[in-house]
Amino acid sequence: MDAMSDKEPVIELEPRNPFSWRVVVAFLAAWLVVLALAWVLKNSLLRLLLPLIGTLFVVYLGVCTLLLLRHRNRR
Repeated sequence: MDAMSDKEPVIELEPRNPFSWRVVVAFLAAWLVVLALAWVLKNSLLRLLLPLIGTLFVVYLGVCTLLLLRHRNRR
């Protein structure tokens, strides 16, 4: 038998891209729903959620960007 055929093939794994358009659409939809509820209900507590959702969205995009840049630098 050949020594090369006994070895298992090498599988190179690529890291998954954390960015997803579904997450972006979910953040935007949540922001719009909270905005509509705050407008209709005139509730100041709901208005506090708007900057929180926006901040979480910016953090998500920042983390995805950093992971993308980190992955590109390794090549």
